[in-house]
Amino acid sequence: HRQVNTCPHVLCVHGGTYSLAYGAVGGIALSGVVYAARTAHVLLFDHEYYKLQSRKRFYEKQLLFTREQEEAQQAQALAALAAEYNPVATRLPFKSFDPKYEF
Repeated sequence: HRQVNTCPHVLCVHGGTYSLAYGAVGGIALSGVVYAARTAHVLLFDHEYYKLQSRKRFYEKQLLFTREQEEAQQAQALAALAAEYNPVATRLPFKSFDPKYEF
């Protein structure tokens, strides 16, 4: 004798509701275990973060050193230009020297 499904929902097959519930609970539990395992792996074994931070600090130090070198080079170039500065050479021919060109 054949049993007729009187439930209006598709999932209400005899025994299907329990297997669906067990599957959902099992999936949630498995995803929790995977999440906990990944978190433990990152906290205990993943040292990539420290490597990246060290590289960033080294890059910042290198950048500061390069900037200081460039500033010193610019200051030396400016000092060399100032040493060559001849205010009398700015005087127009046959005119008197204008004091605004003095250092």
